[in-house]
This record gives sequence, C-alpha cells and structure tokens, in this order.
Amino acid sequence: MTSFSNLINFRMRSFLWTFAPLLLFCVPAVAQKAALSAPMTADEVMKRVAAMNEVRAKALDSYSSLRRYHLECHCLVPKQADMVVQADYYSPNHKEFNVVSESGSGTVRNKVFRALLDAELESTQPENQQRSAVSPENYTFHLVDHQKTDKDEFYVLEAAPRTKNKFLFRGRIWVDAKDFAITRVVGEPAVNPSWWTRKTDFIRTYQKVGDVWLPQSNESVSNVRMLGTAVLTIHYQEYQVRQTPAASDLARNMASSEQ
Repeated sequence: MTSFSNLINFRMRSFLWTFAPLLLFCVPAVAQKAALSAPMTADEVMKRVAAMNEVRAKALDSYSSLRRYHLECHCLVPKQADMVVQADYYSPNHKEFNVVSESGSGTVRNKVFRALLDAELESTQPENQQRSAVSPENYTFHLVDHQKTDKDEFYVLEAAPRTKNKFLFRGRIWVDAKDFAITRVVGEPAVNPSWWTRKTDFIRTYQKVGDVWLPQSNESVSNVRMLGTAVLTIHYQEYQVRQTPAASDLARNMASSEQ
C-alpha cells in the first residue's frame, strides 16, 4: 500500500509542471464575431503589446487579491482539494502568498498548490521573466483573425515557441486592439513535462483593473497515464490595486494617442 501511495505522489509531482504556463500568463468568448481585414500585422501588434506592457508595468506600484484554487483528480484514487490564498505584489518583482484556508487532499495541497506558489515565486526572477515573456524573442507569431463587435476589437495570433522551455506554451492569444493587452491565452505547454502526462490544455483570461490587466481565471485539464484526468481551476478576485499616478496618466495618454 505504501509503495502504491508513493507512486501516486510521484505522479502528482510529475504533472505539476503541466501547469507551469498558467503561472506566466482570457475574456469570455466574443459574441457575434466578425472576421475583418486586419489593419496591423502580427509583428506590429506584438511591438505595440511590448511597448504598452512596459508602460503598464511602470504604472503598477502594488496590488493584493484573493485566489481560489480547486483541483479534482478523476483518478484511480480520486482526489479533490481547495485553497484560498491572499497574494500581494510589489513592483518590480516581489510577491508574497498567505494561505487563508484549505481543505481536501493533503497530497494535492502540498504537492500541487504549494508547489505552484513556489514555482510562481521562481518565475518572478528576472532571468525567468525573460524566458517566459510572450515576446518575439521567445515566440514566432502569425495573425489568424481580426475580430470586431460594437464594443470590442481583438487581434488573434498563433504563438509558436522558439525553444523547448517549461515556461513556454504553444497556442493562440487574443490581444485587445485598444489597450494592446493580452486578454486570453488558449494552448498547451511547449514541453511535455513528464512521460506520465499525455496531454494538457489550458485557458487563461485577464481582466482590466484600473489601467492594468491582471489574471482573471485559469483552467487546466491534464490527462495523466494510469491515473486519469486532473482539472485545475484558479480564480483571481477582490483586487486592490495601487498605481503610480504619473505612470498611469502616461499609460492612458499613450493608449489614446494610438487610436
């Protein structure tokens, strides 16, 4: 029984990195989409995204939020767990996490949730931020659609990783045509983290809070050999954002001047 339990724990750890791209990067599906002739190329879009990201980063001083983690493993030995975490961010790259409440499988809470928090702290290091950035240095981009409604306009780009990196993904990104912010990412990890993991698909969405775009939700579905399917969801709520006034004005002015 002990050896079987150890095998389960090992496989839980082995598919932890299937969730790694979720640490680094979705708006509800746009109603009544209309494909149009895009006024910008993929390179032009991503150049604007990079410029606006730099401005928004300077505008963001700090924020706090509550995250709700939930995982269900439909496995040989079913597991389920929940955790509520208070997250605090301080510019330029400092994060702190405090567990507010937790319940369910101790294996999931310790081997997945806490490991995800540790991995996120690792990802804030400058060298890892560069390795994980959604940028031309890490990806090639191809414009596949330009969607516009009465309220919204998006560029949809196919993103292909240039290197095999556990922090990267392959899939599609949705870019808001007004703010030039990534609002949705749909894809899979660039590298299969383990033989145990057959396939992982994820969706990440972002929401606008003040002048900055911050995570809204993550959902990842992983098929694990001989275990079953693991579904991880993370919801980001109750943001309290502090912005730098001068940089915030610059962000608004830069966005409006490009219209």
